[in-house]
Amino acid sequence: MFDRLDDDTWFYPGHGDDSTLGAERPSIPEWRSRGW
Repeated sequence: MFDRLDDDTWFYPGHGDDSTLGAERPSIPEWRSRGW
């Protein structure tokens, strides 16, 4: 998803706050370390 869509793309997870891919991109290394 992060490789195919722009950082300005909004997502609506169904729980928690809505966000953009660009705002969440810095979290990718942490997610990968957790196995997500």
